[in-house]
Amino acid sequence: MNGWRSDMNLTIFPPPIYTLIRYADECNVSKAVLDCGGGGRKPPLALFSRHGYKTYGIDISRASLVAAIDFALRDKLELNMAKADMCWIPFRDEVFGCVYSWNASIHLTKRDTERAIGEMFRVLRKGGLLYIDFIWEKGRWEDLGEEREPGEFWMIIDGEDVVHSCFSEAEVNRFFEKADVLYKQKRQTTLRRRGKLRNEAYLDYIVRK
Repeated sequence: MNGWRSDMNLTIFPPPIYTLIRYADECNVSKAVLDCGGGGRKPPLALFSRHGYKTYGIDISRASLVAAIDFALRDKLELNMAKADMCWIPFRDEVFGCVYSWNASIHLTKRDTERAIGEMFRVLRKGGLLYIDFIWEKGRWEDLGEEREPGEFWMIIDGEDVVHSCFSEAEVNRFFEKADVLYKQKRQTTLRRRGKLRNEAYLDYIVRK
């Protein structure tokens, strides 16, 4: 397998997932992993499964779950997906060696983001790893919709009212004051969306409980 592809097909997964697996392997965490918001047509859990991890995923969207399950059936993978909210994770305390949320918790309000992080830490084993990404306020987010609360932008997507929450670096750092930050990346990208150029910015964290 080269650094960007799965060994069973040519699915390319998000780069942070490869980074997380490398850290998880190096830290020798328990090989049970939970993806919060893990549905979709190319579920990152598939990559963990191919690296020998026992995988579990939750997603609040039925359509996203169906897409992930279809992927797993095609590739003969057992991903263990379930419909659930990351703000109320349906597992007991300290079950997983690794918990992550990629590009999913950005659709929570700031209050719910804090609650979800608390839940992720609750189900994470001592010494386990948590990965999560945030929309960083350094980007230009004028087209994210109506700002109803500071840093919370709402817009209608496919008929649903969807929030994007933007954080300062200081806000995010407060979430992890009692954790060991192993990895932190600031990503800034210029790309075209809906016919317009947009400067996007994100913060990625891998922390150890």
